[in-house]
Amino acid sequence: MAFSFSTLFSKESKSVLGVDIGTSSIKIVQLRKDHGRVVLETYGAIALGPYANTDIGRSTSLPADKISEALKDVMREANVTTTDAGISIPYASSLISIFSLPASAEKQLASIVPIEARKYIPVPINEVMLDWFVIGDNAETKSDKIEVMLVAIHNDTIAKFRSIASDAALTVSFFEIEVFSAVRAAIDRGIAPIAVIDIGAASTKFYVVERGIIHESHIISHGSQDLTLAASRALGVTVAQAEERKRKYGLTGQPSISAGGESANVTQGIAELHKSLELSISPLVSELSRTVTAYQTRTNQLLTALVFTGGGATLKGFKEFVESKIQSEIRLADPFNKTQAPAFLEAILKEAGPEFCVAVGLALRRLQEIE
Repeated sequence: MAFSFSTLFSKESKSVLGVDIGTSSIKIVQLRKDHGRVVLETYGAIALGPYANTDIGRSTSLPADKISEALKDVMREANVTTTDAGISIPYASSLISIFSLPASAEKQLASIVPIEARKYIPVPINEVMLDWFVIGDNAETKSDKIEVMLVAIHNDTIAKFRSIASDAALTVSFFEIEVFSAVRAAIDRGIAPIAVIDIGAASTKFYVVERGIIHESHIISHGSQDLTLAASRALGVTVAQAEERKRKYGLTGQPSISAGGESANVTQGIAELHKSLELSISPLVSELSRTVTAYQTRTNQLLTALVFTGGGATLKGFKEFVESKIQSEIRLADPFNKTQAPAFLEAILKEAGPEFCVAVGLALRRLQEIE
């Protein structure tokens, strides 16, 4: 899937590319600034299943050369015109911890954090790339403690992604853990805590964001491929056929009626698909509900909204199903709302938005850097 309309706009400013390398697909978004507006020039996605000799929608574990092959393919299909990029690092390939230190230690963090990090990182410090920053406003809280967010990525992971970028002829200004990119694109900075929930192919990530800062995170071992596999078994069809039907009909149970209508057999199949998807997604929604309740009970704070990102959130009827199960405000992320694009694409971009959150967030950060 790729769309390009960069020729509709002038080329006065520099274009940047956000590259989100997931386990089941690669998503790219090319943006540029034009008189203060963020312009969407092109975007695209490519499934990684075929590169691993498996089905579209399945989670993969590909070597660097296969990933770079797919990346070059989607860049070509989307008519990407820039090499200036930011690339995401999977959450599972990183470690994020928050710890407290005396406020008096703030000026010595460069020497203190690597020592403190040994308590949280299960490998030698010289095997990872470390970053850290102070979160919250110590002056505002009048606390004698500061909170430090520690981020660690294994050197082997960085080397793999550098190799992918080099093979694709990209000049990468930064690598960023996907959670930070997703949050940047999915929500606006606010005071009240919000949950950002990223439904991927193999797992779902749950982040609590307050004042624009990620305060905690969890991984839930349910993902969108579980729905496809369950539907394949229930309907007695191939995984590829189940994935196609899942994307076409989703949880609505309502087919896109053609002029002649659907046959009785097809209608029955849709009903069975609907039942299968509901059964297989219910454990995920139940786990999300428990996670929300546990957070609110522990902190005595209400999550003001649950914002969903990731390809799994694009399932038709998903929002309405979650709203029927969880008593919170439910939103689907709309990252393209932060960009300018032709009006005729508005509905398409809104529907695809959750899947492209990370790629949009990466490109937005790069635009900020070059301003």
